[in-house]
Amino acid sequence: MRYLLTIATSFILSGCFTVGYSFRGGAIPGETFSIESFTNQASIVNPNLAIVFQDALQERFTNESNLKYTDQEQNENHVKFSGIIRRYNISPVQGTGSETVALNRLTISVNIIYTNSKEPSLDFEKEFTSYDDFESSQDFSSVEEELMKTISEKLVALVYNETIVDW
Repeated sequence: MRYLLTIATSFILSGCFTVGYSFRGGAIPGETFSIESFTNQASIVNPNLAIVFQDALQERFTNESNLKYTDQEQNENHVKFSGIIRRYNISPVQGTGSETVALNRLTISVNIIYTNSKEPSLDFEKEFTSYDDFESSQDFSSVEEELMKTISEKLVALVYNETIVDW
């Protein structure tokens, strides 16, 4: 009987002291952020890339950080993102043994300048690169938009992790 009482008490107490961890979201010093227009200096220019990337960056930081977006270029913005699209190219990845290629790769590189007026020691300038592969039998123009969105999301995740993680 005493044994059952001890087990029941331990179950009840363990239910009262639950610890939860969340890896979603993070705190960045400041209250607002802005994104300056990205300049596209890649050798191949997709006119939609800067907009797609900026929208993905805005969405991620609005939804998963403590910052509020403002489109006004003000000195009061605590966090500012700016940058340059450096690379947008297609390259062969995997050959088939003959002279044909089975896979192609779209690679995008973005140089990000991150400025935090509340905590200048967190400022950085860094290049982020990501890619996605597609079948060479696919027409690039038919998959380009989806690849661009997927790669932009990967790049934004890298940028987000760089700003949030303080190891």
